[in-house]
Amino acid sequence: MIALIFAAALAGYVAPDGRTADQLIMAHVLPDPVVTPGVINPAINAGNLKDTVCKPGWTATVRPPTPYTNKLKVQDTPPGSKVADGELDHLLSIEDGGSPDSPQNLWWMTYNDHYSARVKDVLETKVKRLVCAGTITLDQARAALAPNWLIGYQQYVGPLPKD
Repeated sequence: MIALIFAAALAGYVAPDGRTADQLIMAHVLPDPVVTPGVINPAINAGNLKDTVCKPGWTATVRPPTPYTNKLKVQDTPPGSKVADGELDHLLSIEDGGSPDSPQNLWWMTYNDHYSARVKDVLETKVKRLVCAGTITLDQARAALAPNWLIGYQQYVGPLPKD
């Protein structure tokens, strides 16, 4: 059901550079919503933000072990790409209450696009700071990331980078 909602949310989306959601999925800028719908960390809620996502260094305490993520990264790297050309990214970032280790929250994301993993990182940090400042809710932060983080970027950071 969630995958259908995400697919509907992506339908008709056209990025500022003219690419459709399907093209962005194929470019590994957006995850396939059927495979990676995003999964929240059920241990995170509005009542424990100070002791979790807003606590400096907290993400390191829940980040999955490197051998686990490296195995998934190798499996998920698309044909014609090198493992080093991207990263295994959390659709709902750990710092915004996403599941650290669910494969349904992880996908290989390219570095070789102007809508790259490093650009998405800017949004993740921005919405985390807004959550911790009490400016937006945890649900609003998560909605900025999934299903289409490009829309969230434009809403909370500004225009997407151009080539």
